[in-house]
Amino acid sequence: MTQAANGSYCFTYARDWRLAPLAFWVHVPVPGRAEQWAPPAPRPIPHKGYVLLRVAFGAHELLFSSPAQLDHCIAVLAAKPLPTSRQLSSRRGAAYGPNGHWLSRFPARLKSPRVRDRLLRVLRAVRARVVGPGDQTTFLMVP
Repeated sequence: MTQAANGSYCFTYARDWRLAPLAFWVHVPVPGRAEQWAPPAPRPIPHKGYVLLRVAFGAHELLFSSPAQLDHCIAVLAAKPLPTSRQLSSRRGAAYGPNGHWLSRFPARLKSPRVRDRLLRVLRAVRARVVGPGDQTTFLMVP
């Protein structure tokens, strides 16, 4: 694990980018276009699979398969007051209710304002190291 502002992170690989909890809520299928997503879905690395960013914060691990998911998580957690999962799930326009939204499954301990501020510092520090200025579909694989 690489250290980043009181947290650590590493990369692993998976067969499917949709394993990340935010994938369904961030990447929305483009109507009438097979396998196209807005924002674009991550691309696989040949013979390895999809890159997963694992961010450790205390006893918790957060999982992201694209920079767009990391950005969305930072934006939601930075909002004051924290939006409800009902508000967030209605934006997706799917029939899935708020109980299945990633924020409703997010550890309650990490939602308190004080802990959330520390978590945001970690996520922003990790983002500065693993997201480049150009391509927003893949992570920079730097230690």
